[in-house]
Amino acid sequence: MKPIGLDKAEHAHVESSNNATVNSEKLDLSKVKVEPLFEKFVDFDTFTKSDFRIVKVKNCEEVPKSKKLLKFILDDGSDKERVILSGIKDNYSAEELVGKTLLAITNLPPRKMMGIESCGMLLSAICEYDGEEKLNLIMLDSNIPAGAKLY
Repeated sequence: MKPIGLDKAEHAHVESSNNATVNSEKLDLSKVKVEPLFEKFVDFDTFTKSDFRIVKVKNCEEVPKSKKLLKFILDDGSDKERVILSGIKDNYSAEELVGKTLLAITNLPPRKMMGIESCGMLLSAICEYDGEEKLNLIMLDSNIPAGAKLY
């Protein structure tokens, strides 16, 4: 998976109905393949049980002995730091993510990975481009405060 996300100073624009520019890379949209939408509906009560929150990356580091994991220390608007592990090391360096504003689901049960408890999941967008999976970590405007709830 390779990121096709934008830096703050960069903008995506559509050049034609079949082409777009992302990170100075011209994308042929006819080569983009997205997964089909789920056919099953989720009821509203189930949806409202999911707690999506804005988080700010206070620190990010590679997990020793892991080929994929980054360890995030996050401000989720509460009084304590939240740790989330994410398998995106192939797509992003730890250093470039410090200070970013991200979206997480915060009420998943804790899960141990590489001996570290991960308390949530960061949200990303994934598609296939020209036979290669591309991943974009969802990054938001820095003016949105940590802990803001997504509805």
